[in-house]
Amino acid sequence: MRGIGHDARQILAYVPARFVVHEHQLQKYACGTCKDGVTTAARPISALEQRSADASLLAHVVVSKYADHTPLTRLAGIYARSGATIAVSTMADWVAAVADKVAPIVDVLAQRVQRAHVIGTDATGLKVLDPTSATNIQYGTIWCYVGDDRDVVYTYAPTGEGATGPWDFLQGRTGYVQADAASVFDRVYNGQAGNAVEVGCWAHARRRLVELQPTDCRVAYPLQLIARLYRLEHLADAQQLAPPDRARLRHERSLPVLNKLQHALARAHLNEPPGSAFAKATRYVLNHWTALTRYVDDGCLLLDNNGTERQLRAIAVGRKNYLFAGSHDAARRAAVLYSLLRTCAQHGVPPLPYLTDVLRKLRDNVPVHELVPDRWHAVYGARNPQ
Repeated sequence: MRGIGHDARQILAYVPARFVVHEHQLQKYACGTCKDGVTTAARPISALEQRSADASLLAHVVVSKYADHTPLTRLAGIYARSGATIAVSTMADWVAAVADKVAPIVDVLAQRVQRAHVIGTDATGLKVLDPTSATNIQYGTIWCYVGDDRDVVYTYAPTGEGATGPWDFLQGRTGYVQADAASVFDRVYNGQAGNAVEVGCWAHARRRLVELQPTDCRVAYPLQLIARLYRLEHLADAQQLAPPDRARLRHERSLPVLNKLQHALARAHLNEPPGSAFAKATRYVLNHWTALTRYVDDGCLLLDNNGTERQLRAIAVGRKNYLFAGSHDAARRAAVLYSLLRTCAQHGVPPLPYLTDVLRKLRDNVPVHELVPDRWHAVYGARNPQ
C-alpha cells in the first residue's frame, strides 16, 4: 500500500491559567571612601504606582468583575486555586485605581456621545452601602447614554432625580434624544435643560398593549400593525439600505401602516372609559404620537430604544452577583469601568488585551483620545491579538 493523503482530527484541550512572578534585581552601588549613601538602579515603572500588579493582572480583575460579572470574593477563590492568594481588599483597591486611571478616556467617550446625532438613554437602580442611611442601603441610579448606537457611557447618581442625571448630561442638547416617556426627561425637551428633539420608543408603546393580550382581543389588530412596522425595518436591514433610502421606504410603506394604526386606536379609544387598562394603553400611544412617528423622516433613527436597554443588561446581571456597591464612590467607579467595557463590546474590541495595553500606554503618557476603544483597535489592535 502507498500513502494517498491523511485525515486530520482536532481535539480541544484546556491549559489552566497560571501566575508568573517577574523579579527585577536592582543593582546597588556605594562608595566606601566618601560614604555618600547608596545609589540604586531605577525601578521599572508599573502600570499603577506603588502597586505590585502587572497591567495584565489588573485588566483581568476588572474584566472578570465588570464584563464576566464575577464578584471579587469569588475571583479570590479562583485565583487561590491557581496558586495566588490575593486579598479581596487588595483587588478592590486595584479596581478603584484602574477606574481613576481610565476616567479621562471615558470623559472623551462622554464628549463623543454628547455630540452624537441621536442619543438613547435609560436608567436602572443599584444598591449602595451607605452607613448614613437608616437601613445602611441606599438605592442609587445608573444612567446609560448611547451615542449613535456605538459609544456607551454610564453615570451614577445617589438618587433618580433628573438634576443629577439627564438634565446634567444632556444640558443644552438640541439634537435627537430617544427615551421612554418618563416625565424626568421633559426638561430636556422643553428648554429648561435642553431643546432636544424627542424620539419615542415603540417597544414601550407596544408593551402596554401586549400586557392586555390575554384579556382583551381588541389589542390584536394594533399589535399586528406594529409588527408590520418591525418587519419593514427588518426588510431595510436585510437590504442594507442607507439612511436616505430607509427614510424613503418608511414614507412609502410604514407611513400608511401608521395612519391605519392611529385611526384604529383613536376609534377604539373614543367610547372607552378613561380609567380602563385599554384606554390607558391606547392613550399612551396617542399622546406620544409625534415622538413615536418621528423616526419616519430620518433613516438614522431607530424604531425603539431597545439598544440602550440592552446596555443596561450588564448592570442587571452584575448586581445579581455582587448584590451592591460598597460605597457611592465605588458605584461611580463602576460606571466608569462599565462605560469602557461596554463600548469595547459595541465596537468588537476584545476587552482583556485592550485594557492591558491601555494601562501601559497611560503609564507612558499616550494621549487619551488615541485610547478610546475604536481608535485603539484601528491603530494598535493588530499588534495586540487576544
